[in-house]
Amino acid sequence: MDVHDLDPSIVGKFDMVFFAGMLYHLRYPLKVLERIRSVTDGCLILETVIMVSFTHEYFPMMAFFPGDEEANASGRSWGICGAATISWLKEALNSAGFAKIEIKYTSSFRWLYKIIAFLTNRPQGRRGIIHAFTK
Repeated sequence: MDVHDLDPSIVGKFDMVFFAGMLYHLRYPLKVLERIRSVTDGCLILETVIMVSFTHEYFPMMAFFPGDEEANASGRSWGICGAATISWLKEALNSAGFAKIEIKYTSSFRWLYKIIAFLTNRPQGRRGIIHAFTK
């Protein structure tokens, strides 16, 4: 089933939802988080790319790329549709209706990736795991 089509009246609600490696491929990530919240009745475990920029790391922002197919076809090698800062992820999950957010894992060597972002003038993408609770 396409994640955009999630409907609690069709699939029900789940105590735990695992959503890994997908958010950064989506054109409308906030809309998808709202759909996932509609079927979550406990905890969402979200694994995704987290943007590590040299500055503004604590500002809720998300880098947008045209989409996997469009970005790759245009010769740009982004490889993803978007990457968000931890701050954006927290705000988006709250906006989607989750009551409590816990950052469980972010990449080691964050300062190294911040320096690489500065030297290359390009934010870096690292993996992260977030738990979001409905209550």
